[in-house]
Formats: sequence, structure tokens, C-alpha cells
Amino acid sequence: MLDIIKKSIYLGLGIATVTKEKVESLVDELIEKGQLAKEDKSKAVQEILNKLEKSETEFKKKTIAVVDEAVNSLESSTQKDIEELKKIVSDLDKKINAN
Repeated sequence: MLDIIKKSIYLGLGIATVTKEKVESLVDELIEKGQLAKEDKSKAVQEILNKLEKSETEFKKKTIAVVDEAVNSLESSTQKDIEELKKIVSDLDKKINAN
């Protein structure tokens, strides 16, 4: 579970580090290769930035959900363990007091 969380965080950091300058550089490369018209540059940059922002938002939501699930799982296990230990202590206390 922790491995998934780590990978998600690293992915999110990668998304967050994409800057407008990097996107413009990528679009410039596409223009140089003839894969994109020069007049479409600003539209392409904006579309990519919008998609990145949407991806970042989705990533944050999914990361929060995974972390919440992990925490809830740990809390459940811990609470269950505590209840079992209370029962054992109670049983031992009864045996001690019975003698």
C-alpha cells in the first residue's frame, strides 16, 4: 500500500513540475517537426496546460482517497487489536482474581 502511495506522490510531483515554459518548448518542437501549425501554438499550449491542471486535480483526489483508505485500514486494525488485547487482559484479570 505504501508503495502505491509513494508512486502516486512521485507522479504528482512530476505533473506539478511541468511549467508553461516546458509546455511551450514542447509545442515549439512540434511546430519545428511540422506536426503543428505555428498559428495554433497558443491554443495548443493552453489546451495542454488545461489538461495538466485537470490531471493534477484528479491525481490529488485519488491520492487523498488512497491515503484515507490506508489510514482507515490502519485505524481499523489498531482498534481491533486493542479490543482483542482488552479481552485478553480482562480474561487474565478474571483468572487472577478467581484464585
